[in-house]
Amino acid sequence: MSYPCLVSRQDERYREQLSFAGEGLLTARVCHDHFEHVVVVEAEPWVSTEEARAVHSWTQSHTRSRLIQYQSLQVSLVFLYQGLLRLFPNLERECKASQINVAPGDFTFHFWAGPQILPYAQYLGNLPKTLFASRPALETLIRRLTLHSAVFPNINQTVGTVVGVTKGASNPGYLQQVRVRTKDGEVNIDAALVVDCTGSTQGSIKWLPRAGFGSTRHAEQLSLDVLKVSFDPKIRYSTIRCVVTSSLAQRLPVPGGFDNHDGGIFTLVADTLMDSRYLACVKYEGNSVLICCGARGSESLPVDLAGVRDHVAAIHVTHPIPDWFWGFLKMLNEVEDTMTHSSVCVPPSFWTHYENATNLPSNWIAIGDSVARINPVFGQGCPKVLLGVSCLNSLLHAADKASEQQKKTRSLPSDFSCRFFRMQAAKIAPLWDTPKSIDYGFTTTIPIAGETLELGSFRRWFIRQLQLLSTTDQQAGSLLWHGQMMLNSTSIDALHPILLAKILWFAFKNRYFVNSKAV
Repeated sequence: MSYPCLVSRQDERYREQLSFAGEGLLTARVCHDHFEHVVVVEAEPWVSTEEARAVHSWTQSHTRSRLIQYQSLQVSLVFLYQGLLRLFPNLERECKASQINVAPGDFTFHFWAGPQILPYAQYLGNLPKTLFASRPALETLIRRLTLHSAVFPNINQTVGTVVGVTKGASNPGYLQQVRVRTKDGEVNIDAALVVDCTGSTQGSIKWLPRAGFGSTRHAEQLSLDVLKVSFDPKIRYSTIRCVVTSSLAQRLPVPGGFDNHDGGIFTLVADTLMDSRYLACVKYEGNSVLICCGARGSESLPVDLAGVRDHVAAIHVTHPIPDWFWGFLKMLNEVEDTMTHSSVCVPPSFWTHYENATNLPSNWIAIGDSVARINPVFGQGCPKVLLGVSCLNSLLHAADKASEQQKKTRSLPSDFSCRFFRMQAAKIAPLWDTPKSIDYGFTTTIPIAGETLELGSFRRWFIRQLQLLSTTDQQAGSLLWHGQMMLNSTSIDALHPILLAKILWFAFKNRYFVNSKAV
């Protein structure tokens, strides 16, 4: 297409912003296969410098100050790694250069009742891989890969802020231009497709009505200002980062040895009927260790290693925490002088149902947190972006094919935006529904207006039984792990007759045992 695709990464004005900075870059990467020019609008000037593409991310002097979770724990699911590998065939080589570990997707997950059984046998001893990268490392990696001019020459990044859009003069159902404020003044950029990747700022909520889009006079149709639903899970987490020296690495009591360990060290979730605390400890690039301690409501969170040990001791478990982990935490005191700390109060989750909107520009879409912000604890934010760009890629291929068959000039059909949002909504729904059901299991959660915390009670019960069973049963452990990693797991798998029978028998046996003991 002759006009450029414009991808906006507008500056975030509020500290509660939690969008994945790579969403605009991943969108640009997909659009590169379909457009002659792809323009990424980035508001933060230093992000357009070579420093923002550094091979060793820990050498950067700047930080994404408006992204409050930039120095917090980042979890990359296997689904994300596999998607990135399809977009960037040289991914593993670049990870190695950046000292980013690519290893089996094993986060050494422990529930309160014991360690989760993982499907190693199913994969002949080798789980599918993922990458273990901190947020700065992951973002820097994706930026370096996407903005590599020799590999993707059609992508350009410009520094500025999108301030508005203009509808087409001859075709008012489409956007024709995007207004960008730069340090030299405003410029207008013609665009065949505009993608909103402004995160939870949702710039389009302001741009579109000013251009005459998004409103309706029909009672059965919805305007932009009534499309959003939101609830607040009241989650907070604190991340401690330490850099392990070579001498300490040789002595740390990690099973198999710290130097031979490439990813998850220890993850622990409390009995959610008793406690909301959790912990994740992961080894990242540059021999760094990140320890994330989380809870819901007003629980106090650690700011140093002593606080981490107190947090772990307070987690309600029925299976003992391994002795080696206590020793590991104690020995980290030797590098406490390298420690940094960050805290995050997770803002409310929301979903703007653009699939129900009316009067949207045919060549405008939104991806990532610009559409929905989900609970970050489950690590599904980045995969959500991949699902969005996969929908975009499918529809662009369909549009290309239709233009070729009809021997017409390549252009986006009038229903392009509507079809995209319907397709993306189907992908977002599972990422919204299951975390929401879990969040509703805590009394501290503020539900969506008109809903109660009773909603999703059966789903919560079923997930709890599956979690408990996964500590003793390989089939349950495999199903749960595939769901956690977003790999080939559907609700049909959970309803397999044998597994369903196991879960029902397990629940009955435990309930009977507990009731008998009570008597």
